[in-house]
Amino acid sequence: MAKKEIALEFKDRHLTRPDLDQIVGAKTRAVPDASEIIVRCRSAARTVSEAVDSYDNEKITIVTTDSRP
Repeated sequence: MAKKEIALEFKDRHLTRPDLDQIVGAKTRAVPDASEIIVRCRSAARTVSEAVDSYDNEKITIVTTDSRP
């Protein structure tokens, strides 16, 4: 059976690009076998979506809980 490692991070606030950089760096060191990083936050800055595409070796998913635009 295949095994897939997924790293999760929960933030109860607005996610900014520097926050994302810190999360990805920490999760990459803490869970080196993770094939995906999922970040759940209240909202995310526009630069976060640009940053997600800039990470070459990491699959990053951002889940926002605030439905306001």
